This record gives sequence, structure tokens and C-alpha cells, in this order.
Amino acid sequence: MTHSYPLYVPVLAQCFCCRSLQPFTFGSASDQVVCGLCLHHLGAEKAERRDAEHVELWLGQFAEQQDKHRRFAEKAQASDTEKDAAVARLTGQVDDLRRLAARDFEHAPGTELRGILETDLVKRAERKAELAQHQIDWAMAVLWRLGTLHHADGTTPRLCSCGRQVTACAELRALEPQYQAVQDWQTKNLRMLHAGKRHGLPADHPGVVHPA
Repeated sequence: MTHSYPLYVPVLAQCFCCRSLQPFTFGSASDQVVCGLCLHHLGAEKAERRDAEHVELWLGQFAEQQDKHRRFAEKAQASDTEKDAAVARLTGQVDDLRRLAARDFEHAPGTELRGILETDLVKRAERKAELAQHQIDWAMAVLWRLGTLHHADGTTPRLCSCGRQVTACAELRALEPQYQAVQDWQTKNLRMLHAGKRHGLPADHPGVVHPA
């Protein structure tokens, strides 16, 4: 049986035996697409051992994916908290400088006032606040896209939209703590979109594709 994978380069291919993605480097189109773990599974008399090792492999891969999603969710939450604090701090610095300029307007010479408003500190603070907001929007867009793939099925509440049981979907469990934050982010950015302001919604968001 031949395959269509490229030759002499590392590729990820689905093993014909355990059906999981495994690394291969093929030297011929007739090479068996069977991973190293499964090479000794070939033959009907080895079916029991094969099934037991497949279950062990799949459980290990599932546990690894759970750990990856848990670490991703923790990192995203910590990053969002840090960015929110940075935006608040930098925005406060800009507001303080503007209040100072407004309070001293009557007593400050025009050139000095313009210098305060145009100082590098104000420009840098505004730029940092803008960049931090862009990063928050990017992280939230990633969580929103994941949520479109993994959410409770409206017709079958016990199933995730990916087809797995809600209790068995690691992605859904990782996303649940972020659900309200993503909802608030969408609501805020939809208001900005409808007001004609810059927003952080991705181009494929329904609110952007079909604006009300």
C-alpha cells in the first residue's frame, strides 16, 4: 500500500494502526505508515496487546493535551491581568498629565503648555497603552475562536460542540473560567464597532461580517 507523504523530510502522519499523529521520515512511497510503537502489533494474534497499548498511548496523549490547555489558560489569565493593570496605569499617567496642563493653563506660557502636552512621556504612555490593548484584543480573539469550536451544544447540553462529552472535553473546561471575560470583551467591542470607533474584533467575527 503506497502513501502520498513527502519523502526524506520529517512529517506528522496518522499511524494506520493506532490512528494517532506520529513523526515519520519516509524513504519510499511504499513505506508502511505505522509508528514504532505499533510495528510489533502487526498480526491477528497480537490484537489484545495492541488494544491495551493503544489505550495507554491515547490516555497519555489526552493527559498531555489537558496539561497544555491548563497551562495556556493560566498563562492567558495572568497575561490579561498584567495587561489590564498596565493599561490602567499608563492611562492614569496620561490623564494626570492632561489634568496638570488644564489646571495650569491660565498661569503657564503657551509654549510651555504645548511642551507638556507634546512631551515624549505623554506620547510614550499613549503608545504603550495602545499596544497593551492590542495584545489584550489578540488574546481575547484567540479565546473567542476556541470558544466557537468548544462550547456546550444547545440541543444536547451534555455534549460539547466538538462531539465529546462536556466532562471529557479538556478545551471546554479550560475555556469555562474565561467565558464571562470573553463575553464582556465582545460586548464592549461591539459597542465601539457600532459607534464607528476602533475595535478589537477579528475580521471573521459575526458582528463584523454582518453588522447590525
